[in-house]
Amino acid sequence: MNRLLLPTRRFSPQILVVTVLCVAGLMSSCKKDDTTTVDPVVTPPNNHPMGSIPTELPVMFVPSDNPVTPARVELGRHLFYDENMAVPTKSPTDGLVGVSCGSCHDPARGFSDKVAFSTGFQNKVGNRNAPGLTNIAYNGFFTWDGKFKTLEAHVPGPMFSPVEMGNNFANNPRDTVPSGYQSDHGSNDTLLLFARLKESHKAEYTALLVNAFGDDKFTLNRIVQSIAAFERTLISTESAFDAFNKGDKNAISASAQRGFDLFRDSAKANCISCHSGYNFTDGQFHNNGLTPKDEDQGQFMVTKKPEDRFKYKVPTLRNVTLSAPYMHDGRFAKLEDVIKHYNEGGSSATVHDKNVRKLNLGNQDVQDIIAFLGTLNDTKFTKNTAFSNPWK
Repeated sequence: MNRLLLPTRRFSPQILVVTVLCVAGLMSSCKKDDTTTVDPVVTPPNNHPMGSIPTELPVMFVPSDNPVTPARVELGRHLFYDENMAVPTKSPTDGLVGVSCGSCHDPARGFSDKVAFSTGFQNKVGNRNAPGLTNIAYNGFFTWDGKFKTLEAHVPGPMFSPVEMGNNFANNPRDTVPSGYQSDHGSNDTLLLFARLKESHKAEYTALLVNAFGDDKFTLNRIVQSIAAFERTLISTESAFDAFNKGDKNAISASAQRGFDLFRDSAKANCISCHSGYNFTDGQFHNNGLTPKDEDQGQFMVTKKPEDRFKYKVPTLRNVTLSAPYMHDGRFAKLEDVIKHYNEGGSSATVHDKNVRKLNLGNQDVQDIIAFLGTLNDTKFTKNTAFSNPWK
């Protein structure tokens, strides 16, 4: 079992055995024994003092077969920003253009997108907002409905989405499409993906693959592992609030301190009822009182349990003032809109979480909460060149 060496407290892990996505016939990329024992992210118990935020990250557990090595991380960074990861789309002005992970996840915005719905393969537009990736490796679920439980399981999701990157599973030999992936069998299969990557940056990828895996062959598993390894390095720990939380009482303004008090006061804003822990998320799913706009029913689409209708995963609030628009569908352009929604007790259109209730916050309260949320920004994270696009 591997884990990143961070100054952390230790929590007892649960062990989950999952079968890593195995696609037959992809240049012999997967074999029958391609199963992996994975130590999933563990949500720490709420054993810190009520209303407080831990000063250190929990332990990050990673798959035993995917250590976070510099070579895998660097390969993953190149793949994360490579537009050849997507099937090319014809553009009337730019010829053939592609889409990368970085097209929807901008480091300057906490690895989120500036629009409500991102544009992908063949200029198709999705129906969910691209969430930020700050400290993503500490999540226990991925996507708004929690469809995937590990980074390795999640990475192929966009790759094989007909709306995002447009890749297909192969017809000959015919692949078995694992549950949860939207791709059909078709001609834009992974053999063509590997060829696009190699043809576009042969020298770079030859060196990167040899350094990371010992030879220059692309496989689906190697792409997945490398991107996941890179994403595990997207760690933010140096916001103004972190300094304040560790004892520097001058690190944030008086207004932000008042906002933090409101944020964690169960009789006031009570944001901490869902946005708790080091990453300001309980990692769970809640119906936060939004009026449904389309057929998207949140976690219900995965579990099929009626009580999960319109529940969505609670996002981190780190770098939140940089990551507008907000909510799973990007309906709110400003934090003021978000707080207004909660201050009014949400919508009566659905049976929502009991903690969504009228708050009676005044204008100054709202401004103080926003001031506090601004202290969660980490410019060392958003400007870290180790996370930047290597193709620019």
